[in-house]
Amino acid sequence: MAIYSEAELDVKAKANVFSLDRNLESANVIRDISDSYIRLCESPEAKKRSIKPRKITEGVELRLLFEALCFTAFLTTKISPRYIATRRLILKKVNYELVRYYNARVVQHLIKLCNDLGMTKLSEIVLISPPPEIKIKHGDPLNPMARLKEYSESQGKKSGTEAQHFGRNIGKALDPFNYQALEPLGRDQVIALTRLTEKVLKEVFSLSVKLRA
Repeated sequence: MAIYSEAELDVKAKANVFSLDRNLESANVIRDISDSYIRLCESPEAKKRSIKPRKITEGVELRLLFEALCFTAFLTTKISPRYIATRRLILKKVNYELVRYYNARVVQHLIKLCNDLGMTKLSEIVLISPPPEIKIKHGDPLNPMARLKEYSESQGKKSGTEAQHFGRNIGKALDPFNYQALEPLGRDQVIALTRLTEKVLKEVFSLSVKLRA
């Protein structure tokens, strides 16, 4: 029998998404990325490349939070099979049907949160000319589902490239004209974000936690 019903998993998925948001805030992830960006811009290498710090506006912070939320939600979909199983006597086996259901609900709750926070009113930053003569335009509204698909396809091609993809998105949010130099700011956060995601899932699926819809 399944350990969790679909209704229980839906509640946990909602708690999962909101807990990611709370933990990103309490861990000061966006501030750490912003501070690292300022330090990088003050480095001799940045000055040599004429990289000057751009203002960290509320819009930029919202973009950074969007990227962090989407990446941790992507990590959630990869870690969730550890917690969703079918019990047969004393044995447990991953219930992939319920895993897919849970992950789909995580995505839906993420979309709603991003809408509520105003993230989907922002536009994608699209590169229309390659380095060094970078030109950009604004594309479609930010879309959590599209971003998760990007990470999944990136990892599917080669494991580890999703971290590079995250770094690129962070760089584009901070300064799309110098995004390549800023990619390490995102990649440096991957281990911490993975631990944060694991912590959230452990708490959400803890037997001591009672969740309400």
